[in-house]
Amino acid sequence: MSGRRGWALWIGGWALVAALVAWALVPERRGGGPGSASPLERLLGPVASLAASAEWVRFDVAQRRGDTARAYALAETALRIDPGDPEGWIFLAHDLVHERGSLLREPDPVARAAWIRAGLATLERGERVSRDPGALAFERGVVLAFLASLADEDRAWPSSAEEAWTLAAQAFETAAASGNPRGRLAAELARAHAKSAR
Repeated sequence: MSGRRGWALWIGGWALVAALVAWALVPERRGGGPGSASPLERLLGPVASLAASAEWVRFDVAQRRGDTARAYALAETALRIDPGDPEGWIFLAHDLVHERGSLLREPDPVARAAWIRAGLATLERGERVSRDPGALAFERGVVLAFLASLADEDRAWPSSAEEAWTLAAQAFETAAASGNPRGRLAAELARAHAKSAR
């Protein structure tokens, strides 16, 4: 009796796991796009954010130990678990731009520009899946405005303040189009700065 019951429970458990995995992998009927849940996010449901937070803590620990490859692998896992959260994308982009791409840490301008572009690409990637794409577009504008404010010799990329302000204005306009309330005013200010930097 207990043998048959044990087998029934074992088979039932695996059937439940298979059903959960199948449910998580079925695409959203609304067609995906910004804010649609990833398979892992759908599978984990309300604990996805908590699971992603745990990965971000592990990312920080790996960074402090100097294990960069592991840290970025953990960051990618966190983003796969909860891609809709804009904070994860912003956190990783800040690390790439302001830590890896800082003048103090990376004296080579070519390498510094690569880190900065990687940070901006991270924000753009997040815009496609986040629940708040406007927040990520606005953050892109903030990064570009920061780069515009640097002295020409300290800015690895873009090549001029005018170009950086113009790119910032475009990012702020994208943020405004996505419903970010600060985007329109920020775009106007960035355009004015680009004009005065000519």
